[in-house]
Amino acid sequence: MRKRIKRMFHQSNPNSFVSAPILRDVARALLPFYLAIALNTKYAFRWSKAVVTLDGTKLMRLFRLASPFARRPLPGTFKSGYNLYFEFRGPIDIYGVDTTLPPGTLKQLPQQTRAHQAIARAILPLYAALAFNATFAQVLARAIRRGDTQTVTFLIRRLVKSPHLQSVRIQGSGVALAFKFAFSQNRYEHLLYHPVFE
Repeated sequence: MRKRIKRMFHQSNPNSFVSAPILRDVARALLPFYLAIALNTKYAFRWSKAVVTLDGTKLMRLFRLASPFARRPLPGTFKSGYNLYFEFRGPIDIYGVDTTLPPGTLKQLPQQTRAHQAIARAILPLYAALAFNATFAQVLARAIRRGDTQTVTFLIRRLVKSPHLQSVRIQGSGVALAFKFAFSQNRYEHLLYHPVFE
């Protein structure tokens, strides 16, 4: 009976799958990548170009260059950005990030790269905390599972102190951060979550 109740809870709560170990594993894999994006403009430009040209092979090569020890990365592009997923066993078979880089031409790459670097610099403290602070990862995962937006927002904003962070919300057993920069008309989103494919 308890197993049935637990299964029904998971089905009714889309945020129930996240755990501290998953958050920590993903953060450890992504931290070197976002450090490279934040600090190396040439690398960040090459990444943005691969996203715009939908070059999945180059994305994998670039990601491996920054984070060679990440297990089973699944980089890819979509209509307005890129994703970096990782495979897990159990109910949450895949977890990772989506980052929207609004579609455009190669002429807009400098603007996209600038925005991407600004996002990377903003989220680095969050990923460092998840990677190296087990207690923080546990508290954040618990707040996400409860759907406690107030606590999640507090935890995120305590680390992501960029004035360009517009909003924080819970989505898909994870979080979605929205950024808006004065130099761009676009709104950028960074999601750390469990994607659902229909």
